[in-house]
Amino acid sequence: MYYELAHLYDWPGSLDFAAQILARVRKVCKSEDIAPPARMIDLACGTGTLALALAQEGYDVQGIDLSVNMLAQARRKQAEADPAHALKLIFREADMRYFQTEEPVDLVICHYDSLNHLSNETELRATFLQVPQALKPGGLFLFDLNTLENFRTFWNGSDTDEGPNYRLKTVSRFDETSGRAAVTFSVDEYTDEGELLHRSEEVCEQYFNEMAVEKYLMAADFHDIQFEAFNPVGDIPADFPLKTFWRCRRR
Repeated sequence: MYYELAHLYDWPGSLDFAAQILARVRKVCKSEDIAPPARMIDLACGTGTLALALAQEGYDVQGIDLSVNMLAQARRKQAEADPAHALKLIFREADMRYFQTEEPVDLVICHYDSLNHLSNETELRATFLQVPQALKPGGLFLFDLNTLENFRTFWNGSDTDEGPNYRLKTVSRFDETSGRAAVTFSVDEYTDEGELLHRSEEVCEQYFNEMAVEKYLMAADFHDIQFEAFNPVGDIPADFPLKTFWRCRRR
């Protein structure tokens, strides 16, 4: 949903997850005394929900994403929330495997299982090697990943969602041998002019086990590596974790 269907990304579930991640980021910032106007990067920022919320709290935020359509949504939301251009918030297009920044920041965050969109461990390692170049010494890197249980349970099957002017169907599949998952989004949507459009898009993710993730973080010279399992979905038992939340520190 990151190119053709970017305008449908902000459904209630994604916004609720953003609120949960924002609370976790706030907790880490408080414990680490990372207070406004500290500088941070929201890597793979998508439609900018987290970046905008953090900027509204006084942080100096860069939102980075590869999808120009997702960035268009982020800039639209910024314009609506910040008509006087008072916030320290910029959005720019870049690939998280190769991004650069002019000045190092205190914190890099990367959420919404964005790292799972990398195709393989080589790309994961490349991203981990890039992040510390954007961080000050001692700076923090926070991110989340999908668990194997998540892929086994929610990336096999189909579902349909209806909005005020669209019907969205998803068909997903997960190959546990390769750790590769894919979902096809198909939407029938009426425009404001009453024209019916059909769009489709495929999104792929890759499962990364915790041992590989920790190994590549250490190879990128991160330390103080911690992670915890959590479940962002209220009607699923807490002992069935769908996500892991990671924090680590640049040396």
